[in-house]
Amino acid sequence: MAKIFKALFQLWPQWFATLTVCLLNISIGLAIGWTSPYLAQLTGENPPFPVTFEEGSWIASLLPLGRLLGAIIGSLILEYIGSKMSVLFTGVPMIFSWICIICANSPLWLYVSRIFSGISMGMIFSCYPIYIGEISAPSIRGALVCVIINGLPIGTLFGNIMGPNMPMMYFGIISLIITICYMAIFPFLPQTPYYYVRHNNTKRAEQAVRWYYRKPDVKSEIEAVEHFVRSTSAMSMKERLEQLKEPKNRRSLIMIILLFMFMQLSGLNTIVFYMEIIVRKAMVTSITPSTLVIIVSAVSIIIGWMGAIAIDRCGRRILLAISSFGVMTGMTLLGLHFFLMDYDYDPSNLEWLMILSFLMFTTMCFGLTPVPSTMLSELFPSDLKSIAGFVGSITSAVFAFVASKTYQPLVDIITEKYVFWIYAVIIMISLIYSLTMVPETKGKTLQVVDHILYIITRQSFILDSADKILHVNHCQC
Repeated sequence: MAKIFKALFQLWPQWFATLTVCLLNISIGLAIGWTSPYLAQLTGENPPFPVTFEEGSWIASLLPLGRLLGAIIGSLILEYIGSKMSVLFTGVPMIFSWICIICANSPLWLYVSRIFSGISMGMIFSCYPIYIGEISAPSIRGALVCVIINGLPIGTLFGNIMGPNMPMMYFGIISLIITICYMAIFPFLPQTPYYYVRHNNTKRAEQAVRWYYRKPDVKSEIEAVEHFVRSTSAMSMKERLEQLKEPKNRRSLIMIILLFMFMQLSGLNTIVFYMEIIVRKAMVTSITPSTLVIIVSAVSIIIGWMGAIAIDRCGRRILLAISSFGVMTGMTLLGLHFFLMDYDYDPSNLEWLMILSFLMFTTMCFGLTPVPSTMLSELFPSDLKSIAGFVGSITSAVFAFVASKTYQPLVDIITEKYVFWIYAVIIMISLIYSLTMVPETKGKTLQVVDHILYIITRQSFILDSADKILHVNHCQC
């Protein structure tokens, strides 16, 4: 605990920068939390303006579609203006999104708003892991990523609470103020040391290190940054794509794709978007569906902060494994609930099973949500981070859309129990993968992580070569 407080005080600029970026994620979380209460109002009786169920479906699904465009935009501007300015400009689409909500008097305004929200979400997931990786000390890098990730459930919780209690225009005004606060504070933070070194400005790089690390002697830090940047000197896009074919980088890219895929196919968007509907179908009566949604959102925040504390103490791999096991258990219990209902068990005797399954699902925020972004900030050399961020954001957006759009058709075909058990099987694979294939990067500098990946890949290459030689010799015999 003493080490935690020491890191908080000594490295406070890194925490301040992280909390500032967290404001933007809270704003994006508000856009996610906006969906459930206001779609219910707009498609119900006496709406502010009429919205059909088909239009409501598009309003819900346009956000993950917007993420695809945001991933492309975020990766392009990251390439040309650096990580800090890319993170700053991520707030611009959110400002337009909330202006559309404030002015909305037809579904078209909401379509535009959701697309802008999705663009912002796609951009931030492409940019912020690189920014955090470039400003953070290895001892707290994972915690900083977790803090930013936790902005989403915080915003979602407040969105679920605010939605039923205020007009949509007031919701938009409050959310717009939060976004403007972010845009007003973040420009005053220094650029990252890596940015200045890449632009051959050693003096400004030293100033950035002194500010972010609060160290009077920055020589060793600057030398490490210079060595890392120069070892990954600027290359053309074609050269970078060729570099991705190297075994070490290919291994890292496949790992990032799988981690983001597991995160989205675990039922993340399905549970968030359809939780109230699922609770009603499960015939839970001891607690109102909206209250249970709020409770689960609040528990998710607590679990997320526990992950932020644990990620740099226990390591990435163990958090990923614990989170995978918890979500797998939750999905299994959720499927079991509907299985028992199909055999005419009394729903009132099964309510505890439904509530427990949702609480187990909140372990998603302990590892499955923050670890992929943390690994993204650590696994790649400087020149490949923008491509890796693009691939990670695109992967997350695609599978988020696939998961949210296929849920209802799958329920219609195979019923809820099998859908949730499919999620459980996918997360079981994630559990095995995290324990056997994910390297531990806790407390290691970006340079050391790069060296570890080289050694692992080299060892795999030697073992594969030995197997091939033995196979050839056996065939000759």
